[in-house]
Amino acid sequence: MSTEIKKSEVEELHELFKKSNCAIIAEYRGVKAQELTALRKELRAAGGKLRVAKNTLAKLAVKDTAFEPAGPMLIGPVSIAFGYGEDVSLPAKAITEFAKGNQNLKILGGVLEGSTLDGEGVKKLASMPPKPVVQAMLLGLMKAPARNFVSVLAAAPKKLLYLMMAKADKEKAS
Repeated sequence: MSTEIKKSEVEELHELFKKSNCAIIAEYRGVKAQELTALRKELRAAGGKLRVAKNTLAKLAVKDTAFEPAGPMLIGPVSIAFGYGEDVSLPAKAITEFAKGNQNLKILGGVLEGSTLDGEGVKKLASMPPKPVVQAMLLGLMKAPARNFVSVLAAAPKKLLYLMMAKADKEKAS
């Protein structure tokens, strides 16, 4: 590979690292090219991208980005899955699901907004619910105190009404 090609590869990888909000690193030794193509399609559908790059070039590309902690993970034949969308769990879900069906793909770890994740951390990220679900859960938690307060305020007049109705029924019966 000529020096110019290497420089352009490093620049391209550097731009991918700068634009993404998460990167998942997996060893692809033994994975067939057709299977990698299928993984690329799944990641594209999840708002991500898969790249296979030389480790030395990738280590140069992560410099001056939030993904510098990924440097030690770049050993052996590795692929890098980049996540771009708001929901950072989607690329993790895609690659984790693929790894379940393909024993040759081993998730080494990843970096999420500057924080390093190990393989188990990536699996935990993949098990998180999508962003809209988390937002709905948070909104429900924020609304709960007001809803409970209104229920308590409404309970007192209801109890008084039930008491008066019971007393009226008792008087009618006697």
